[in-house]
Amino acid sequence: MSLRSLINVRIFLSVLLILLLGGATAVWQARQSVAKEVQSSINLALQMIEFGFAQVPVSSRSGSNWLPQISALKQARHLQISIVEPNKKAVEFMTQRVVNESNTLPPTWFINAVKTNYFTEKYEVSMADGTITTIFIKADPLDEISEAWGESKAFFWSIAAMVCVIFLAVNLVFHSMLRAVNSILSGLRQVESGRYDIQLPHFNIREFDAIAEEVNEMSLALNTAEQSNQALARHTMKIQETERQTMSRELHDEMGQSLTAIKAMAVTTKQGNANVPKVADSIIEICNHLAKVVRSMMKTLHPLSLGELGLGATLTELVNEWRRRHTNLAMVMDYDAALEGLDKDVAIHVYRIVQECLTNVVRHAKASEVSVVLTKQNDKVWVTVADNGVGGQASQHGFGVLAMRERAESLGGKFVFESVEGQGVTVVVQLPYSEDGA
Repeated sequence: MSLRSLINVRIFLSVLLILLLGGATAVWQARQSVAKEVQSSINLALQMIEFGFAQVPVSSRSGSNWLPQISALKQARHLQISIVEPNKKAVEFMTQRVVNESNTLPPTWFINAVKTNYFTEKYEVSMADGTITTIFIKADPLDEISEAWGESKAFFWSIAAMVCVIFLAVNLVFHSMLRAVNSILSGLRQVESGRYDIQLPHFNIREFDAIAEEVNEMSLALNTAEQSNQALARHTMKIQETERQTMSRELHDEMGQSLTAIKAMAVTTKQGNANVPKVADSIIEICNHLAKVVRSMMKTLHPLSLGELGLGATLTELVNEWRRRHTNLAMVMDYDAALEGLDKDVAIHVYRIVQECLTNVVRHAKASEVSVVLTKQNDKVWVTVADNGVGGQASQHGFGVLAMRERAESLGGKFVFESVEGQGVTVVVQLPYSEDGA
């Protein structure tokens, strides 16, 4: 069920409940009002009869000369008066009935709901001849019920009109709200389809405007992330091609020339006047050189010592290599031995992050000191690399930094890059700890 249908159904049920309660209240009030009005008329009639007969002595009460004393009762409402004389039939002394303007009676159900059991009052009059004439006063509330029906109808139609106005106002408000909701849903569908440049308009309703702003910020963040990923992917492919070109050139320059030299020397040994020991020494020297080249290439592709010697020894070898190349840069490493059981998939990421950090320090920091701290705290691996370089100018949007952030977040970790001008750069990485083979 749609939101509009749900709201309309609930409004209809609420209106129905209000009408039922209002109708019950109107009937109850009409019942009380009619009962009070009828009882008041009966009491007034009794008082008028008593007052009238008090003015006529008993000796003068004969024949019909006493009837004028109660003739005023004909104008009373809601009453039926009957006179019963001794040994005679009852004579109906009707009062005036007020008929409603439409000359129609209320519905039977309304009359039955409002009507109650009214008592019939009687008044005995002593006549001059000693007989007793009885006056019966009976309630006739039909005209009062008709008035109550007219008032109830007016009350009902006023409620109905008010409910229609409320229903219309609520639907207008919800129409505006649903239009905003549909606009937001349309924007989310476009974001879901990959259109991260979508921007929702501002809305007059504050809550929807806040949602629209959040959606716009999310779209902007996704657009930025997509552009960063595309740039990183292009940079990664470029690095791969560069590494392949470098490897191809090294294989051609080093391996190709060395193998050609070895082949030439081997051919020389077949000659009778060849100095075999000297040629053998040359071949051994060339082979040693090729071994160094191969180890360097293998270390660039993947540090084999990581699986053989562990993370601590591999990082120590990396730091020592940087020390050897850059003697003016003081490097300090603090390594927690508890990390030796770290899973190899996580360890290679730690190694690459430290390697990238040291590369950035050498290239950009102009630092004299750099510290590398690796610790294990509970189920987390903390890597902190800090230098005392120029800072400030370092960008956290460079490809190297983006690659490190991507490594950390791909493992469910966190990456923090802090660069303060004149105080260097600090990189803090938090990764989940898992045992090797887990």
